[in-house]
Amino acid sequence: MKGLFVRLLFVSMGIVALAGPASAALNVVTTSAPQINCVFSTTCSVTVTDMSAPIFNGGFVQSRVFQGQPGSPAAGKWVYEYRVSLTNSIGIGSQNWVKQLIVPFGPIQSYDYNFDSNATDQVFVVTQGGLGNIGLSSAGTLYGIVGFNFSPNIYEGDNQTPGDSSYFVGLVSPYAPHVVNGTIATSAGNQTVSVYAPTNP
Repeated sequence: MKGLFVRLLFVSMGIVALAGPASAALNVVTTSAPQINCVFSTTCSVTVTDMSAPIFNGGFVQSRVFQGQPGSPAAGKWVYEYRVSLTNSIGIGSQNWVKQLIVPFGPIQSYDYNFDSNATDQVFVVTQGGLGNIGLSSAGTLYGIVGFNFSPNIYEGDNQTPGDSSYFVGLVSPYAPHVVNGTIATSAGNQTVSVYAPTNP
């Protein structure tokens, strides 16, 4: 019940507006592909498992998981990446949008994702070498639930212009994945989506 309350609180107030010792902003950095894979593989190459949950008319929330390989900085840890795509979603009359993705996650590992020799990065956004055109204004956590705030909003397309997609945003956990209910905050209200997230003890 607490998890549901926190997700609703994130959506209604926005995680950036939350204050107090229980809430915390996450350190978000931008990075590029395939260089980011070098944190998780000595060959800078990874094999991923993807899942997509449909939203609107042709849109989806994509979640991706893979495990850090032996010898890499994140060896044995689990990588979770998320992307919201409305590229093929066509608005009828007006364009729907998504402003936030909320995922129950738990503890987050820190690494050097932008290769500046500071291993304090908690969330990475792949702005070069990958898909997408929308980044994050911020990300934060409250009681182990993570909120990703997109900037600008991710919009559907129309008959002349394709819709938007977020970049892949990622973070790392010591725990293996399972399928959970996440939440997206949209122009049409909150929607539950299936995503990969850590199996916390």
